[in-house]
Formats: sequence, structure tokens, C-alpha cells
Amino acid sequence: MGYIENNLLQGEEIKFEANLHWLVYFCPIFLTIVAFALCGFAIYMNYMTAGLIGLGVFLLIIFFWCLEINGGKRYVVTNKRVIFKKGFIKRTSFDLMLQKCEGVMVEQSIMGRILNYGTVIVTTGEATNNYSYIRNPFGFSTAINQQIDNNLHQTPANQNQQAINP
Repeated sequence: MGYIENNLLQGEEIKFEANLHWLVYFCPIFLTIVAFALCGFAIYMNYMTAGLIGLGVFLLIIFFWCLEINGGKRYVVTNKRVIFKKGFIKRTSFDLMLQKCEGVMVEQSIMGRILNYGTVIVTTGEATNNYSYIRNPFGFSTAINQQIDNNLHQTPANQNQQAINP
């Protein structure tokens, strides 16, 4: 079980998990292709050792770059909160209670519309949270709005009944 699953509140369930779009890895993928091309050229020019060492160093740098991009990021909507977590060793977690949410906005560029990614912006009275390069941003915003709506339509009697019978 992951960090989020271990830190859910009583009666809280994960309803939706958003993922990063593959486009965030475009530069590392492109540079990996360039590194292999340069290594092939170095081997062709009889610099096999230098080419392989250079490729190894380059791939190691790209690997750590990809770890930095992803960074263990998770975007989760539960029936009570929107949770953002990043980090493998040093963790940062940000929870936004759905009852405090005032609005959800999606920003998409033309390329974002074509490739189905965008930024989801969740606002409260005092904070604005941006979730960038989200794959299927309208699915994420719809899940947030659905849970906000579910929380608004729970009557106090239903909430008391749930508290008595968890």
C-alpha cells in the first residue's frame, strides 16, 4: 500500500486518480535518442570506449531527470479530499478538503486539446492549486466536481447515520 492509501481518513475512499501525461517525458526521450545516435557515431568513428562511457553518463543523467519530473507524484480525488503527493524519500503532501473548494478550472492549449492534457486549477478562499500536465484533465475536474456535489447533497441526518454506522 502506498502513502495515500495508508493515510486515508475514516470512511474515506479513493474515487479517481489522475496521471501525468507522457508529454512531460518528451525532452528526456528526445535526448535519449540523440545520445544513442551520438554513441553510434562515436563507435562508427572507432571511439567505442568514449562513446559507451558518454552514453552511460548521458543515460544516467536522463534517468535522474525523469525521476525529478515524476518525483513520485500522485493526484487523487477521494470522497472527502483532493490529495497531491510527491517525493520518494522526502515527501510533500498537500490535502485540499472538498468542502472548502470554490471552483475547478481547466486550462488547455491547442496541443493540450489534441493530446488530451492540461492544467487543472482548484481554488479555495485562500489558496489556488495548479495540477499541471494532467492526462484527461476534464475527467479529473469532473471527479472533483462530482465529489463536491456528493458532499453538498449529504444531509446532516445522512452524515450522522454514516458516523454511527461506519
